[in-house]
Amino acid sequence: MTTSKPDSASDAGDGADATRRPITRRDLLKGSGAATAAVVLGGLMPLGVAASATVPPADPAGSNGAGTPRAGKPLAARGPLSEVDPHVATARTRPSPAGGALATLLEGARLRILPIDKAKFLAGAKFDLRVEATGIDPATSSIAISVSGPKGPAPILVGDPEQTSSAADSLEVTYRGLAYPDPGTYLVEAVVESGGASASAEVAHEVVVAEVRDKPAKNVIFFLGDGMGAPAITAARILSKGISEGKYRGLLEIDRMEYRGFVSTSGVDSIATDSANSMSAYMTGHKSSVNAMGVYEANEPDPNKHPRVETMTELLKRAAGKSIGVVTTAEIQDATPAAVWAHTRRRSEYIEIMDQALKPEQQADVILGGGRASLVPKSVPGSRRTDERDLRNEFRAQGFEYVATRDELNAALAGTPPQKLIGTFTMGNMHVYLDREHKGLHPDEPTLMEMTEAALSVLEGKKGGFFLMVEGASIDKQEHPLDGPRAVYDTIEMDQAVGVAKRWAADRDDTLIVVTADHNHSMSIVGTQDRNLRDATGADRSGNGVYGDAGYPTYVDSDGDGFPDDPNPDVQLFFGWSNHPDHMDDFQVDAAPTQPALLSGGVAVPNPAHDAGALVQIGNLPYNQTNCVHTVEDVGIFASGPGAARFNAFLDNTEVFFAIVDALGLRVAPSQVRGGQGHSVVGAAKTQKKELVSVG
Repeated sequence: MTTSKPDSASDAGDGADATRRPITRRDLLKGSGAATAAVVLGGLMPLGVAASATVPPADPAGSNGAGTPRAGKPLAARGPLSEVDPHVATARTRPSPAGGALATLLEGARLRILPIDKAKFLAGAKFDLRVEATGIDPATSSIAISVSGPKGPAPILVGDPEQTSSAADSLEVTYRGLAYPDPGTYLVEAVVESGGASASAEVAHEVVVAEVRDKPAKNVIFFLGDGMGAPAITAARILSKGISEGKYRGLLEIDRMEYRGFVSTSGVDSIATDSANSMSAYMTGHKSSVNAMGVYEANEPDPNKHPRVETMTELLKRAAGKSIGVVTTAEIQDATPAAVWAHTRRRSEYIEIMDQALKPEQQADVILGGGRASLVPKSVPGSRRTDERDLRNEFRAQGFEYVATRDELNAALAGTPPQKLIGTFTMGNMHVYLDREHKGLHPDEPTLMEMTEAALSVLEGKKGGFFLMVEGASIDKQEHPLDGPRAVYDTIEMDQAVGVAKRWAADRDDTLIVVTADHNHSMSIVGTQDRNLRDATGADRSGNGVYGDAGYPTYVDSDGDGFPDDPNPDVQLFFGWSNHPDHMDDFQVDAAPTQPALLSGGVAVPNPAHDAGALVQIGNLPYNQTNCVHTVEDVGIFASGPGAARFNAFLDNTEVFFAIVDALGLRVAPSQVRGGQGHSVVGAAKTQKKELVSVG
């Protein structure tokens, strides 16, 4: 059996493995290069089409052309079986405009402005502005850009733009590191002229300042339960606290937060999100596309050069002098932790994500989790690097203390905490609580509670305050393979980490604590499963109880640690799944994490090692999906501390960012807005520009 790792490229705009070709440019216009309200750019020499990633349409029956299976019949193996990451098939296979204002120029031509229409900005926050014209002749085309604001023409177009042609029929102009200085509505208009024809597009951007309603928070602790929908929280309460005669014997830490609301999670390109763009919305205040973080999806072939928006890390370090902490049970380069600081169109760019983590403006002061494979040289077994760089030493050179085990973590905190701390406790994701702690299989790995305590020990001494993100990652990572019990144990661990933060903040009035999820999942709690009522083979579903036959599960927590002594009692929860591949299910706890389906000939077939002999549950997903997938329902959000009342509402996921900014009372000083030249990109030609009267 082979294993495939995720490659999160989507269609041609995602630039899966594209290499940018050298570009020869012709400047048509000459000017000063100072800040302007409007510019005209154009006249690129013709180019060959840059390499890009395309995904062919899925064959419902797999690559062997065997035809669509008949309804009600499980798919059969059509070749070797391979295990795939649940995110390997999240990329788009159908054409989709990835947002932005669109205007038809000629048949097959298009003009797009990024950031998208109705995007919301904090005054002073940095962003990249990009205009793309496709379906035109770049050698004879020009693009004019104008910006107007609440005071008239807005001279924000600072520095020399990048002028590129990502394909033979495209022309793009990108300004890096811009900012809107004042609140109000700004209009960005672009006009493209090509072959005697012209077209325009316009977007409106809303710019706000923080609304300080009470005493601002100094610190923010942001908990993210990946995939932690209401079923995960309900199941955690049942297992951790117990329930009888319809009443719980206790409440979770999450249940006892001061305020609660709901969050919608859809992104720019799809109603169904993944962890990268949903977490990015929380960390930037901007929508993005599936598999992207800290960027707007463009037609750029390099996944790491898409137009950026400033992250929570960059903004709080630059404008408020705050320290940053990131704690996760996933790899530290995974979608959720990486979105705190990183910019990439493709979440699987782990090496690039770590390179960005070494940059001072993007660097967190505490980073704890898994993911050592991206740090160690390629000569170390299990490394994913292609060079001999050792990022452990590179972090040490920047003042970090590096730890790799629970004992080393404890030793690092035994005296005066280090100023900076990084720890990677596994090569990949950390093991789940049920196996790591309950079974005692991985004693060198700390718990999420211990890592949270460690991060607070380092950050509490920072005079400017801090932002700490803590992720319970394997709630999602166990829901994908339909492993309800392991997902629930990790939800309990997440809740207990929330308790660590609440106790730390109990005697303070300066810390906002927020708990939410990035998306929902397909898990539901249907009733109970009684093994004593199963048939002799244990292969059917006769033990599943619903309505009055459900009764109550028989979990016991004799030591009072909040985790059931036995995850597999006679009567346990009956987990249902709203979406799933063909798979076998005996409704009992798996002895070890096991994939429900494997890929064979391009289609998902039941894994013969998962609940062998049990009934096959016929799937309802596309044929290439081996795991259950994220769902679109809203997720809960819970908050306590200064600014918490702002979360007592229905929020778009981007509004979570602004609620945090409001709680902090964050204002970017005018001196931090103007005068910046943005980022420079190697190989991009400087384009001189001409000031025009704004038409906005």
